[in-house]
Amino acid sequence: MLHDLTITLNEKTLPFLPVGDPPMIWTHRVDHESFICQSSLVVMMSHLGTHIDAPLHYVKGGKTTAQVDLSRFCGKAVCIAADDFPHAGEYDMVPLLERNADRIETGDILILRTGYEALVGTLEYFKFPSLAENTGAALEARGIRGIGLDTPTIARGNGTHQEVLGREIAIVESLINLAPLVGKRFFFSALPLKFEDGDGSPVRAVAITED
Repeated sequence: MLHDLTITLNEKTLPFLPVGDPPMIWTHRVDHESFICQSSLVVMMSHLGTHIDAPLHYVKGGKTTAQVDLSRFCGKAVCIAADDFPHAGEYDMVPLLERNADRIETGDILILRTGYEALVGTLEYFKFPSLAENTGAALEARGIRGIGLDTPTIARGNGTHQEVLGREIAIVESLINLAPLVGKRFFFSALPLKFEDGDGSPVRAVAITED
C-alpha cells in the first residue's frame, strides 16, 4: 500500500513563520485560455512544506542537494510514536530509542510521529520543541541513517542541525499521515530535487507497506 506523507503546496501554505519566510507564489505564465498548454512560474523557499535539509543548510561547505547520498533518503524505515513529546523546551530521544531498540535495525530511516501534524496550517504548528543536541550522536550510535518527523524542523536555536547534518544523517521535515505507520516497517522515499547549490528541497515523501 502506498502512503502519501506530503503536505499539499499552494499559496496558502504557511511558510516558516518564526523567521518570516515569504509565502509561495504560483503564477501561470500561459494557461489553456491563452495557449494549448499550461506552464507556471513557481517561487518558494527551499524549506517550505514537506522537505529535506541538505548538510549545506547548517554546515558551511556541506553537501548540497545535488551531492547528498540519495540512499540516506530512501530505503527501509520504521515509524515510532513519541507519545511523551512535549509542547515546549527540548526533547531527548535517547529514552525513546532505548525503549524501541528491538524495532530499530542498523541502516534504518527513523520516522518519528509526535502528533504535531494535526496542527499543520495553524500558527500553533510552529510552537514546537527542539530535538536535543545529543540527537546526532544518538542516531549515529544506533546506525540510523536518516530521520523524518511531523514538525516543521528538528530544532531551532541549538546545535542539533549541525550535530545531525555534520554526520550526514538525512533530515526530512513536515511529514503528515503518519498514524497508520506507527509500529510498522516499510520502504520510505523522500528524494530531493537536484539543485547545484541546494541547502534544501521540497519532496514527495511516500511510504510503501506490505498491507
